[in-house]
Amino acid sequence: MNKSLIKVKDNVRHISIIKKTAARICSTQVLYGAAFLESDIDLLIKSYMDNYLETVLIELGIKKIDTDLFTSITKGVQKNKISIDDIISRHLSKDWSFSRLSETEKSVLRLATYELLFDKKFKKITIINEYISIVESFGGNPNFANGILESISNKKL
Repeated sequence: MNKSLIKVKDNVRHISIIKKTAARICSTQVLYGAAFLESDIDLLIKSYMDNYLETVLIELGIKKIDTDLFTSITKGVQKNKISIDDIISRHLSKDWSFSRLSETEKSVLRLATYELLFDKKFKKITIINEYISIVESFGGNPNFANGILESISNKKL
């Protein structure tokens, strides 16, 4: 295969991965906002797309996110929130309660748990690595998140 085609293929894959990462970042932000607003998730998604998405696109240097992933995981978490919160709670240490988690940590852990146990479209290692990076980018403790997500990833529904 010629070198320019390999470069194009690698770049396409790279952009595809960035679009998925961006979708997960956007989902984290929508779920964070949902914690403080009593509103329909579809309305929150639309509002985010209309008012905040462009900033994320500029920041990441992309033209669009994986909107299918964004909407499916955001809605999936909202639909299964009680079960997901219970799963997360059971994987925290004895000295740590769910209420002690920040809203950002809850949003990220909910999304990761949904993708790991409910959605199952991507490899566990991919999901864990993605959400550990997101936790870290929002100022959270990646080691803390990794421990919880590793434990959750070994669970079967």
